[in-house]
Amino acid sequence: MRRRGGPVPQRLALLAAFVALATSALAGPANPVPEGKAHRGPYLFAGIPWLVPGDSVTGRLAARGYKEIAGGRQKDRRQFEGRLFERWTTITALLDDRSRLIRWEISIPVPSEPGRDPYLSQRAIYDDAVAEMEAKHGARRSSLDQFRFPYQKDDGRGVRALGEGLATIRSEWVGRAGERLTVAMDERVSVTLVYQSSQWVATEKERRRKKAKDL
Repeated sequence: MRRRGGPVPQRLALLAAFVALATSALAGPANPVPEGKAHRGPYLFAGIPWLVPGDSVTGRLAARGYKEIAGGRQKDRRQFEGRLFERWTTITALLDDRSRLIRWEISIPVPSEPGRDPYLSQRAIYDDAVAEMEAKHGARRSSLDQFRFPYQKDDGRGVRALGEGLATIRSEWVGRAGERLTVAMDERVSVTLVYQSSQWVATEKERRRKKAKDL
């Protein structure tokens, strides 16, 4: 006797397809960008080459109008402030154990703009930054613009989605020598830019090894 509703395997296949479609719709689009023509590094902030001494970084940034933050000088970093995309910005230069530049961490925080959605304001900065990087470095290696349940892109709740860790907005470029450049929006809705040299990973690995040598 034939079961009502069609053969079981067929019904299971239809159910699986429906679940997959619903899951994809709730998660929002994940957009890996096909690798196109790109300049594979070096990725330099303010034209400053990697491995220059920390004191030289200070002078070079000062020449471009960035000021060193009082108390922001430590053994492994120098901290600065200035303006990017016409917004107040903090800039951290991270150094290796010989006080040479190996990484930049840059943050453009949410400005005080009463009556304006912070997500829309910051999203415009993110999109501008990505456009500038693509013009300079070519196609991104990867891109994520993903909102997870119960949020969706452009539903007016971008601040909450990011704050709850239910949105991922990030673009990345990868150089042939292992350099990386990342533009993203974080949980505070800040736009972040990270320039990472090929020496960064090895430096951090060696630091962890030294810390754990007596374990």
